[in-house]
Amino acid sequence: MSINLQPFPLRRSEIAHYYDSSSKCYIASRENQFFFNLENARGRFCLPKNWKVVVGKSFRALRRFFRSDKSNAIFNYHRDGIVCLYQGKIYFYDLIRKTLIFSASLRQCRNVLHGGIAVTDNGIFFGEYGGNAERNPVPIWRSEDDGRSWEIAAEIPGGKIKHIHGIYADPKGEGLWIPTGDFKGECYLCFAPKYDLSSLVYHGDGTQAWRTVGLLFLDQKLIWGMDSQLESSKLQIWNPKGEKLREGRTFPGPVWYCKQFVDGTAVLQTTVEKGPSVMTNCAYLYYSKNLMDWHEIASFQKDRLPMPYFKNGVIGFADGPQTKDEFPLHGEGLKKLDGRVLLAKIG
Repeated sequence: MSINLQPFPLRRSEIAHYYDSSSKCYIASRENQFFFNLENARGRFCLPKNWKVVVGKSFRALRRFFRSDKSNAIFNYHRDGIVCLYQGKIYFYDLIRKTLIFSASLRQCRNVLHGGIAVTDNGIFFGEYGGNAERNPVPIWRSEDDGRSWEIAAEIPGGKIKHIHGIYADPKGEGLWIPTGDFKGECYLCFAPKYDLSSLVYHGDGTQAWRTVGLLFLDQKLIWGMDSQLESSKLQIWNPKGEKLREGRTFPGPVWYCKQFVDGTAVLQTTVEKGPSVMTNCAYLYYSKNLMDWHEIASFQKDRLPMPYFKNGVIGFADGPQTKDEFPLHGEGLKKLDGRVLLAKIG
């Protein structure tokens, strides 16, 4: 198994937020600039600047230090607008009117982890991912008008968790899965049945085994790699219908992101960060046909800029329907991948 990497169509982009392998639709960004291609209608828009954007404009290292490159962007359900999270604010870009709307300010974070916004016909949802040292209540945001306006629909009580790692729609339409973190007693996999955030069900025991960012779905099972720099990150397999959590293989670092392709196969990555269980200076990319057996297909060495000030070594993926024959990945803090988006093909 091997991987071929080619330049992304938009070479100056730093993050690929969305990509459709069939239609070639995409959203990509470079700092406060966002670029889109939707049914061959291309365009761009800029979010408001602040001093961090101005200072980091010409230097990638400064953009990393000030986190002025970090953002989220996703097409809304009806694909007539783009929702963006940037520098602690929510924006909506209307693709019909070509207008930008400021929607709301976040409480505890600049933006959320990649892939962690759930776009459904029951609304758009995300949970805040911030430092939250005081363990205040963690907001869950919802838009009921397809991304144009937002409200805090629920809060996870103060002291229960540090933050939310993402919100994911169940593929069978049964509700929302919400992983949380980070430390002892804070790691759960919550479920909102029928998208009802007022009746969250907490699964797990708060240990690192339940600490995850991304989720993979296989029949009745949920599968994830542990996002832990404290303990060895292992594959976890769980059936919500009553099975106990089962362990699979061990990965050489915390698993932040994963991407499931349209045929059910998947990739996942390991992150380079500081912690007792991180024993390598490389971020690894793995591929699996059955979500149980994982094969290393690429590795990228951490660059020399120190963590965490200039970011950890991370490989990120894009939302959207993709195949193993064409999917984008982007990198941070990694040699030959930092600040770049590449198109990958697994052969």
